[in-house]
Amino acid sequence: MAFRNVKKAALLLSSLDAASAAELLRGARPDMITALATEVATVRQSGQPVSGSEQVREFASMLGGNADQQESSFLSNMLDSAVGKTQSLEMMRQVKRVILARDPFSQIRNGEVKEIAAALRGESAQVVAIVLSELPSKKSPALLLLLDEKIRREAVREMTSGEDAPPEIRLRVAEAIRARLDGQAGPGAQAAEAGDDRREAQYRKVALLLRGLEKALRDILMQSIAEKDKDGSERIAKLMVIWEDIPAVADRTMQEILRTIDSRKLALALVDAPEDVKKKIRTNMSERASLMLDEEASLLSSPKPDDIRAAREAVLETLRSLNAKGELAFEEK
Repeated sequence: MAFRNVKKAALLLSSLDAASAAELLRGARPDMITALATEVATVRQSGQPVSGSEQVREFASMLGGNADQQESSFLSNMLDSAVGKTQSLEMMRQVKRVILARDPFSQIRNGEVKEIAAALRGESAQVVAIVLSELPSKKSPALLLLLDEKIRREAVREMTSGEDAPPEIRLRVAEAIRARLDGQAGPGAQAAEAGDDRREAQYRKVALLLRGLEKALRDILMQSIAEKDKDGSERIAKLMVIWEDIPAVADRTMQEILRTIDSRKLALALVDAPEDVKKKIRTNMSERASLMLDEEASLLSSPKPDDIRAAREAVLETLRSLNAKGELAFEEK
C-alpha cells in the first residue's frame, strides 16, 4: 500500500471507534497493521480532527496518567481487538520506535515547560537553542523565561546564527533530554508530588482545549468526563480560568466584569499580583474606579495570604461563571 493510501486509511481508522477500526484491521498482515497504527498515532498526535463521538473518548482518555489507563486508549484498544494483547504490546513498542525515529523531539514537545527547563539545567547554550527551536511558539517563550539569564542570551544568539546543528547532534540532544524527562520523578513522596503535578498539568491541558470549543460541544465533553471522574471534571472547570489567564481576557469583557467587583476585594486580590495582571485590570478601569482602588489599597495593612487567595478566588468565580455560560471572551495569542 502506497504511503498516501496508508495515510488515508489512518484518517479513516481515526474517525471510527476502536472496535470498528479493529474489525477493518482483522486479517491484515502484521507489518501493514503496524504501519497503519503508526500513522494513526501520527494523525492523533498532530491534532487533526476526529469524529464527535471519538472526541468524547479522546478528551476522557487524556485524564489518564498511569500505564493501565493508557492501555485503554484508542490505539491500544484497536490493536488489542485486532491482534490480541500480546502482539498488540509489541506493535505499540514498534510504533513508538518509528515515531521517535521520525520525530525525536515529539515527546519533549509534549512535555511540561517546567520539566523541560529542569531537564536542560546545566546544558550548553547550543543544546538549549536546539530544544527551543523544536518547541511550539506558545512553549518556547515560557521556557526561555525559566532559564538562567546568561544561557537565555546565548541560546537566542545561537538560534539567530543561521547555523543548524547536524542531524546526529540533534538526535543525541533529543535522546539525552528525553531520558532526563523520563527519569525526573523521584521515589516516595517526591514521586507522589510529581504525579500530582503531572495530573494537575494534564487537567490544565484539557481545560485549555475545552475552553476553546463551542459551549455545546464543551458541555458534552465535560459531561462525559464527569461520568468517569466527577472530582476531575470540577477541577478542570476551575482550571479553564486561573489567575494567570487574566491578561488574556478580552478588554470589553474585563471592563464589564470590573464593574461588578467590590473595590476592596479587588485591592486585596491585587496584593503582590504579577505586573501583567495589574496592568490588565488598571487599563480597563475608569479613572474614578482606579482612584477608589488606590484608596482601598492604601487602607490595607499586612493582609494575610489566605485573605488574598480568597479575594482572588472571588474574582475568578465571576470569570468562571461567565465562562460556564460561554460568555467569557479571550484574546488568544
